[in-house]
Amino acid sequence: MNPALRARFSSLWRAEFLSPKDMVRHAVIIAVLYLVVHLAGLREFTSILNGTMGSPELGWTVSAFLGLAYIFAYLAFVLLVPILLLAATFLAVWKRLSS
Repeated sequence: MNPALRARFSSLWRAEFLSPKDMVRHAVIIAVLYLVVHLAGLREFTSILNGTMGSPELGWTVSAFLGLAYIFAYLAFVLLVPILLLAATFLAVWKRLSS
């Protein structure tokens, strides 16, 4: 990897706690996590909500675990990502106006 690109990436990764950069970073991490579980096909396993197994080969406990993992990732994506991005925007505007 290019050293300049690595330095740029590491500067984006470091952020003060609850700063706008930190909130955006967490929103991106949650979005990537949701993308991974969605592309892995875990949506099928949400059938545990109505009492059926997502896959008979995997069994009830694994199906339940995978279904809950997808549900938690989905809820984090739908609920937390917009809140984090709005908070980062408001905080950045507040810092710019107050200085």
